Amino acid sequence: MKFGIALPNFGKYAKKDVISQVAIISEELGFDSIWASDHIVVPDSHEGFGKIFYEPLITLTYLAECTSKIYLGTSAIILPYRNPIVLAKMISTLDVLSSGRVIFGVGAGWLKEEFAAIGVSYEERGSIADEYIEVLKVLWTKERPSFKGMYSEFSNVSFLPKPIQKPYPPIWIGGNSKRAIERAVNLGDGWHAVGLIPEEIKEKTSNINELLVNKRRMGPDFVISLRKNLQVIKEKKNKVSDEREILRSTPDKITTGIDKYRESGVSYMVFQVLGGTLKVLIETMEVFSKHIRPALDL
Repeated sequence: MKFGIALPNFGKYAKKDVISQVAIISEELGFDSIWASDHIVVPDSHEGFGKIFYEPLITLTYLAECTSKIYLGTSAIILPYRNPIVLAKMISTLDVLSSGRVIFGVGAGWLKEEFAAIGVSYEERGSIADEYIEVLKVLWTKERPSFKGMYSEFSNVSFLPKPIQKPYPPIWIGGNSKRAIERAVNLGDGWHAVGLIPEEIKEKTSNINELLVNKRRMGPDFVISLRKNLQVIKEKKNKVSDEREILRSTPDKITTGIDKYRESGVSYMVFQVLGGTLKVLIETMEVFSKHIRPALDL
């Protein structure tokens, strides 16, 4: 089982020095990856994100130079927001500059007001996302790429550099819906869920395995990943009331919770670390790396 840290590229900690510090410490503590989130504008109805949101691919390119081996993930790029040819160039460039460290998490998107602000059809976001994934794969794998679809058309072009990872960086499809899961099986190398509890993961993993068999794909090669809140609580009396937040607890309870996720089918976890201050965020990462991870039944 592998573990990553969601970067504070948005919200109250979204500052250059803080983001780079979290990335460097994540690598030093042995985490497998760091992850940047994606929103272009923040509608007034969703100010909980905070007003600052650093662009994820530029952020990860900066962090590629600050680190040497930790993987660089997107959780998740909203596909309809960017021209697919430009996006393909950005991802392949990042993969080359980072020596093949990209994990490409993508999604169709969900924030209707943001689609309106950018000028992209919210209603067509699913079909746009599906086609854009196909465009990316063509550009990354074909010597003389060409494509003709509903939203993209090109031919007689060259596209370099190609990604270092072959055939391309792993594509993990985000979203908890039935349609997102089908997209992950049909077009992706993994499924990137958010916030689910082990019982929900187990049910959806069973569905994924059935779909993989029907597609004649090898199940073990398909990654089941989960982004989940993590908070170390030192005293049991301070227990979080939300029963779904099973990783916001004491270290022993967190260990048990992660084991349950592993048993439900999760092979990769991305932690959104909570705590209130940067000091607590780093302390939580240290507790996980030095105490919780070694205690896991992996």
